[in-house]
Amino acid sequence: MTTPVPKSVLYIEGDPTAWGLRDVGPGDPGWDSTPVALAILTPLVATLVLSPVRVGSFALLPPPADLARAEQPTAPFLYLPGVSSWYPLAAANDNLAPLEQDILTAMRESTYLPLEISGGGTVVLNGGVLPFVVIGG
Repeated sequence: MTTPVPKSVLYIEGDPTAWGLRDVGPGDPGWDSTPVALAILTPLVATLVLSPVRVGSFALLPPPADLARAEQPTAPFLYLPGVSSWYPLAAANDNLAPLEQDILTAMRESTYLPLEISGGGTVVLNGGVLPFVVIGG
């Protein structure tokens, strides 16, 4: 089976991951202060929710031939910038479409969004300063 090739790779200031974007090319995307949800293909298939106004800088480049891919988690997960760690989300977050909308709203309105993680515990997203998160599963 052939894996689709991303149209570009997004590098975000302060995060070591190369995010392969499915639908955005390496030209200026024209993002403004409005948060956007971006389909990613690498390092895994997921959605990157980005608040361009809260990102110091970013680069969009053509994808290299050797772009790394990771093993796809089976359960819903959350990736936080800076922490470079994946958190398994609790069953209440199985439907990722409403979660994506909740994150976009928290970013637009600068509010807090608590998320229960599997096995107990909570991750609290501060939409007022959050540059991006990745959700998938």
